[in-house]
Amino acid sequence: MKHVANGLILVTVIAVSTIAQTPPAQEVDVERIGPQVGDIVPDFSAVDQFGRTQTLKSIMGPNGAMLFLNRSADW
Repeated sequence: MKHVANGLILVTVIAVSTIAQTPPAQEVDVERIGPQVGDIVPDFSAVDQFGRTQTLKSIMGPNGAMLFLNRSADW
């Protein structure tokens, strides 16, 4: 039982010291990063999930286009 208590104390000390060393999150000004709502998208080309090259013109439909960019955590 004493070993379990010592282990819990050690884990708590490590967790608290890790949290204490983590710098506070910086505020991000979203008005200054990337395109904003209503901005005109520049022409581009990119490879889609099927390996085909897509351009702004190729994805544009009669009502416009919606782009969804997803950055995977395992890149």
